[in-house]
Amino acid sequence: MKMPKWQQAAALLLALAASGPLQAAPQTEIFSLGYSMADSMIPAIQPMLGEDERVSAYGNQLIVRAEPERLEEIRTLLANLDRKPAQIRISVANSGSALSGDRGFQINSRVETAAGDIVVGDGSNQTRIIRRETRGQNDGIRRLTASEGYPVLIQSGQSVPLTSTATDVYGRVVQQTQYRNVTQGFYATVRLNGDQATVILSANNDRLNPNDKRIVDVQQADTVVSGRVGEWISIGGLGDTARSNDKDIGRRTTTRNQNDSSIRLMVERL
Repeated sequence: MKMPKWQQAAALLLALAASGPLQAAPQTEIFSLGYSMADSMIPAIQPMLGEDERVSAYGNQLIVRAEPERLEEIRTLLANLDRKPAQIRISVANSGSALSGDRGFQINSRVETAAGDIVVGDGSNQTRIIRRETRGQNDGIRRLTASEGYPVLIQSGQSVPLTSTATDVYGRVVQQTQYRNVTQGFYATVRLNGDQATVILSANNDRLNPNDKRIVDVQQADTVVSGRVGEWISIGGLGDTARSNDKDIGRRTTTRNQNDSSIRLMVERL
């Protein structure tokens, strides 16, 4: 016996209900962001999408094609992520000191003997106590106002000529002068979580060597550090010490060179 049409329609609806809820057709919606760039939001949205759902960025707008339920979830997520970034001040302090000294003695004399004269030094019959010491200080603080989560760069310095000497294929001595940037500064990105700050930092503090202007002393730090807002964070430090002794008849000299430097950082809310 053939089933009436209304019974066939009812049976079809029951079968569809038993198989699961009907999926709504995907829709396209444009989300305009107030503070964030759309590209930065895609990594957070992409894992939420299904196989047939898509997201793309255009300026400060996100173009999403997804089911209505998914669009509502994305709207809630963006309300939490698209917030006004905090205004902060980043301070990077470089501290450095240099110490160079010579200590010892030198005897100059002439001694007459039957076999001849013995001359020590220049023969001027005097004794010198050698004590020379040179100190240098290299301290500085650089500050920059920025927005949380956005990279910033501050750098200063000079372009200096450095001359090198080489020999060409014909044995001639050739001098070449090249300009090199000798700079001090930092590149940083800061993210805040309550009273904690996480900083991605690249800092450099290049200087001309005080004893030889043809040499550039380089100091650089690349790191990720965390610390409390408003407190100094120690990034790192360098310490070099060199000692040499020079001895001869009537002369003895000890030379000591010491260089110490450190980098600290502080993040403040404005």
